[in-house]
Amino acid sequence: MTALSGLLRRSLLAACIALLSPGFVLAEGLRVSPVTLDVTAPGAATVLTLRNEGRAPITVQTRVFRWQQRNGQESLIPTREVVVSPPMTRLAPGTAQTIRVVRPGKSPVQGEEAYRIIVDEVPDRNAPNGTVAFATELRIPLFFTASGAKAPSVRWSLRETAGGIVLQAQNTGDRRLRIADLRLGRDSRVVLRRNGLLGYVLGNSVMQWHLSGAARGINRLSAATNTGTSNAVVARQ
Repeated sequence: MTALSGLLRRSLLAACIALLSPGFVLAEGLRVSPVTLDVTAPGAATVLTLRNEGRAPITVQTRVFRWQQRNGQESLIPTREVVVSPPMTRLAPGTAQTIRVVRPGKSPVQGEEAYRIIVDEVPDRNAPNGTVAFATELRIPLFFTASGAKAPSVRWSLRETAGGIVLQAQNTGDRRLRIADLRLGRDSRVVLRRNGLLGYVLGNSVMQWHLSGAARGINRLSAATNTGTSNAVVARQ
């Protein structure tokens, strides 16, 4: 087995473990927990744990970006509203590092603020010739939520395009909705399935997803969400 094929095999194995393990994300030797950070006001701090499960030392960089959704598209914007410490760490095999995550500002949270913590495993520039150093990037959702934030309230709609359908979610609540195991149907008959995580629609935001398939009279939706099973009407655009 070549060095490249061996690394690819280990990457695929790590991805499978991550999908089966709800409490942490594992990529190569890097283990990160928890997979979502949720802080309710007046709280302003939390922690993220990094652990090296591999056989070689690794260098890990941690950064924070403001997470926004506009016109159905996501963007990550550099921010100083939330800071992490330490932002860079070197982990020997079998060791762990606690990363402190702090919102230092004194202004109260309005509704819910969404961020992504980007955890990068920095490639080893001293790797032997003939090997490939993969740069791992993990994206951990982070939310600071006001105690009186409104629950998600989502209106669903879809439109047909030449390449399939576009499903749109408009959330007029303050809190995000996490959507997985999507089922689109006509009355009680399922005509389109999307297993696993579809994504998030953030509070007071609009998000959309491009799906393969035809509309086929779709008028109902069901999905697993962070607030329970959702069953909703789907309007046509």
